[in-house]
Formats: sequence, structure tokens, C-alpha cells
Amino acid sequence: MSVRQAIKGTVFGLAAGLMALPALLCYLEKRLYGGDLVFLLFGQSLAVVPGYPGVQLRAAFHALTLEQCAWQVHIGFGTLFMHRGARVAQRVSTGAYCVLGHVTLGEGVRLASRVSIPSGKRQHLDAQGRITDTNQFDRVTVGAGTWVGEGAILLADVGGGALVSAGAVVVNALPDHCLAGGNPARVLRDMPAPAAQVTA
Repeated sequence: MSVRQAIKGTVFGLAAGLMALPALLCYLEKRLYGGDLVFLLFGQSLAVVPGYPGVQLRAAFHALTLEQCAWQVHIGFGTLFMHRGARVAQRVSTGAYCVLGHVTLGEGVRLASRVSIPSGKRQHLDAQGRITDTNQFDRVTVGAGTWVGEGAILLADVGGGALVSAGAVVVNALPDHCLAGGNPARVLRDMPAPAAQVTA
């Protein structure tokens, strides 16, 4: 382990210690009431903590409260997870003011600012397509290594190694290694897969 990794691990440990009580309250809320009000209270409060301390506190809080979240993540200023069912792999980075629902973000995913990934595209419709008060949450998955541009909206899955242009609205699933853009988003061209790294 390098000195840098040791320092980062120590800082995360301190942040996790500070977040232990909020995480415990969120756990009790989930077990006793099944809601997300306490989770959202702390999530929204931490979203506006500026600078490096905010990044570390958000990483620690979400590592302790989301369904799955690595500690080596960068969650930008103003970014909100609306449901604790999100899954976030290591080296994920979000810009400022992203809004994320039931989402799975693969390793190394990069989200620019103001990216919105709600929980699918039929939250307020029943099986017959009628408006209903009962929410229908679907999971949206973004594959490893995908980059998503400023202000994009993802309502369907995006494969790994893809690039989604700024302002795109993804309503149908996109394959691996593609460049997509537009509203609705469509594949503009294939992206070459990353070159295999040769190890000595």
C-alpha cells in the first residue's frame, strides 16, 4: 500500500466515524419504518458541504447507507441519491447536482454535472399504462467505464465503455462501446474498445 492510499484510507476512516450516527439512524429508519425520510435528510444536508470535506463525508455516508457503495468514489457537490437502493462501484465520479434513483453505476463510471438517472421511465404508470399513485421503480444500469455528458437524462440502461453526449435523453438501452446523443438518444457510431494493457 502506498503512502497516498494509506492517507486516503485514514481520511475515509475518520469520515466514516463522523457518519456512524447518521448511518445508524438511517438503519433504524429502514428496519422500523421502511422509509427514506431520514436518509434523505442527511443526504441533502451533506450534499451542500463544500470542498474536500464534503466529498469525503458524502463518500462515507453513502458507503454506510446505500445498498452497495465503494469508498473510493467522488460524489460531487449537490448530488443526491433519492433511494438507498443504489449501487456504486469503485472509482465512480459524479459532477455537481446529479440526481440518482435506483441505479447501478459500474466501476469507473464518470457522470458530468446535472446528470439525472431516475428509477426507470414508468414510475407513475401501472401495467396497463395508466397513471397511478403507486410508484414503479426500475433499476437503471450504467456499465463500467462509461462517461455521461452534462445534463444527460438516462431512463434506460447504458452499456460499458460508452460515451453519452451532453443533453442526451436515453429512453432505450444502449450497447457497449458506443457514442450516443440526441433526444431520444441514438447510437452515432461505435467506440473502439480500450487497448489491452500489457503487463511485464
